[in-house]
Amino acid sequence: MKSKNQFSISLEKQKKTAKKRLKLIQKGDAKALSFIQNYHPHFNSIDKKNIQLADVQFALARELGLPSWPKLKQHIEELERHKQAIKNKEHALDRDLTTLHIRCGHDIQRQLKICGFVGEFLPLIDPLCIGPISANDQDFIAKRAQFVATTLIPIMGISKPAQHIIQAELKNIQILLDDKFERLVFWVEHDSYDQFMLLRALALLSSKDNTVIELIELNNFPGTQRFIGFGQLPAEAIRACWQLRKPITAKLQSQANTCWQALRASKPDLLINIINHHELDCLPNMKNVLFRHLQELPNIQTGLRLTQTLGLQALERLGDNVSMKTWFKEYQENEPLPFLGDMMFYALMLPLAGNDHSFFTIEDSDKHWQEQRFCITEQGIACLSGKKYIQQSYSLGGTAIKKNNSLSWDHQSLASLRSNE
Repeated sequence: MKSKNQFSISLEKQKKTAKKRLKLIQKGDAKALSFIQNYHPHFNSIDKKNIQLADVQFALARELGLPSWPKLKQHIEELERHKQAIKNKEHALDRDLTTLHIRCGHDIQRQLKICGFVGEFLPLIDPLCIGPISANDQDFIAKRAQFVATTLIPIMGISKPAQHIIQAELKNIQILLDDKFERLVFWVEHDSYDQFMLLRALALLSSKDNTVIELIELNNFPGTQRFIGFGQLPAEAIRACWQLRKPITAKLQSQANTCWQALRASKPDLLINIINHHELDCLPNMKNVLFRHLQELPNIQTGLRLTQTLGLQALERLGDNVSMKTWFKEYQENEPLPFLGDMMFYALMLPLAGNDHSFFTIEDSDKHWQEQRFCITEQGIACLSGKKYIQQSYSLGGTAIKKNNSLSWDHQSLASLRSNE
């Protein structure tokens, strides 16, 4: 099970890296010394002329996302144990209870099987992070289905009426509520796609009894690249995450219900109140998620969502004839809380290339969206600089954004939120 995965850390490689960096520091290499300065919390008290290997190892461990070198060794040893357990096909960790694993996509479905988990898998893929979220339970699914059918499905180049989406969602809910499962386990990250899926599912499960409901929640994982989601992790890391499960307590359920109702409200006041005044100790990633969600309201100077701002800025940096893959990668690197897949990103950017607002151009528009090429226009650059304002109509959770009648803010200070109603 050899792997080049950026989250499969080799102790031998890290030892060699530490020795190499120490030699560079001893030779006066400014970059190597800067590394120590960036990651060693006690850099100012270190004798710069006599930096030890232990200092470099300590900084290296922190660079990888762990508090110390012993913790790094412990982490690597733990992953190795799980790797061997998978190789030896040891007993399934979820064998004690009939289990349903719930995820916002299919990314870890195969990994769970490789790890030896025997429970069933349920992907809840409705991207609640974009589009309308109705406060009315009676039309909730229909409105979501209509949004997906008109906004996302056409980009995929397939024909799927809203009724098919409704039927699939009802089937998923039936599985979620099925009494045959003794345990439900949610696998979520720290972004709005995952967190809003969790809120919705917990609302559906709020009256369910006699079922163990647990949560595996990650906002980081040690490695040599930025952690975005479970799909990046090797199988042994997925297996190791099983021990991170925590129960869905009454307190967590209450906090989730509060956030869910605020998300569905017609104005963002409740969300702002939660961010400023509520303690969400059971949902440690939620405040960042709600803040990032509100940044999709129009910017007070440009009218752009934050996603659109970052997307246009990426195009401006990249120049002409930019591929979708390159564009999305550049956007993703500057996204403070990645939550979109490339197709959803494309869907949010498309309104800026319409007849009324040509903020970027699409070459080969007759080709599949992943094969198209893009370039920012002078209008797009003018908008980024605040010289041009765009008025858009769209839904963000329970809030409807309308032309000439909407909310806007500077995307940094919630106190700057204004309504021109």
